[in-house]
Amino acid sequence: MSWTDNLQDASLRGVPFKVDEDEATFGRRTQTHEYPGRDKPWVEDLGRATRRFSVQAYLVGDDYFEQRNRLIEAIEKPGSCTLVHPYYGEMTVTVSDEGRVSHTREEGRMCRVSFSFIETGELSFPSAGIATGTKLADSCSLLDDCISSAFSSFGLDGLSDFLQSGVLDDASAMMDTVTDAFKYVDSGISAASRLLQGDLSVLLMPPSSGMNFVNQLQTLWRAGTRLSGNTSDLISMVKGLSGVTLDSGLAPRGVWKTDSTTTQTRTTQSNTVAQAIRTTALSEAAYTVVSLPKSTTTTVTTGQTAQVSHPAVTDILPDTDADSVGVTTSVSTDETPSWDDLTAVREVLNTAIDQELTRVTDDTLFLALRQIRTDVNNDISARLEQSTRLTERTPVQVLPALVLAADWYDDAGREGDITARNGVIHPGFVPVKTLRIPSV
Repeated sequence: MSWTDNLQDASLRGVPFKVDEDEATFGRRTQTHEYPGRDKPWVEDLGRATRRFSVQAYLVGDDYFEQRNRLIEAIEKPGSCTLVHPYYGEMTVTVSDEGRVSHTREEGRMCRVSFSFIETGELSFPSAGIATGTKLADSCSLLDDCISSAFSSFGLDGLSDFLQSGVLDDASAMMDTVTDAFKYVDSGISAASRLLQGDLSVLLMPPSSGMNFVNQLQTLWRAGTRLSGNTSDLISMVKGLSGVTLDSGLAPRGVWKTDSTTTQTRTTQSNTVAQAIRTTALSEAAYTVVSLPKSTTTTVTTGQTAQVSHPAVTDILPDTDADSVGVTTSVSTDETPSWDDLTAVREVLNTAIDQELTRVTDDTLFLALRQIRTDVNNDISARLEQSTRLTERTPVQVLPALVLAADWYDDAGREGDITARNGVIHPGFVPVKTLRIPSV
């Protein structure tokens, strides 16, 4: 095969022409910085230089007048256009400078046309955005500081022994509530709660400060084993942390004027302990939102059956470890939260924070919680703009994912939207199950 067989037919806006010779310039844009007393300059690289091309074309034939007029019209049209270069292929360009047309008597039935063009870029402007995740993380840190400040008023100094014992009993009952709430949600938090319950007499009794108790609470919530898990585990953690704050076992008790002074004191101190538990849980729940992934991973191809631990797909995957050689399995190892998951997280967090806003009496803590709510909604709203709303569909029979994608989306290339999200073992045999797939 000759090199001429690789040449492409030249054209501009679909108008063909012949190329006699061409020339192109390539390179980098640089700025040379020269300094006094220094022998060598420093060259700053400013990016790739604009690619410029020049073409010496010719038109030949009895109708070369018509060919010339069509090419001149294509050159004079405004805006970028498509050029098929015989050596560089198809590209989007803008004609620069003036084209030149020449005729000679010696070269009858033809004319020569020379023109130049440059590559066309995109007109884009910088867009300003808010790093919602970073802002939410900063708000969580501020809330932690406010919690420590608000809990500084807690103290059992000077109280009688039976009052101190009463506050400890109330705090122990609250830790029982936390243990029961996370018994089936996260064993790590449940176990840490039982350990903290045994240390209450050391953390709350004089001369210990309230700061130590708050620090232990933060350690308690971060002991969750699901905080390092996949997306579904993180979402479950957010719901668990938010839900425990709504439990009646952690609800504040009324301080009535008709009660005795000792009863009022005990109730006030117990309410402070409950508030510390609730607000630290909310802070950790909001911070867990920051940990939710924002990108999806690629499809994994393996020679063995992939085991996916997810309650939505465990009944689709086999329980055995039998090899399935040659099977391509689509598994999402870092799945982006779906539209439904994000809206559920937003709803449960807003409910918990709104409830807490009606309970707090410290102004600084109130403002910090309100800022947390604002930043949580901003972050989730930003995520929703990049997420896909899901719907449920059930195949009428066992079919390949390619067929279902072509039927449901009119695009066979979207088979991964079906297999990866639902943990389908073999893309050639999608089971007759209710599948969660993107709605569009």
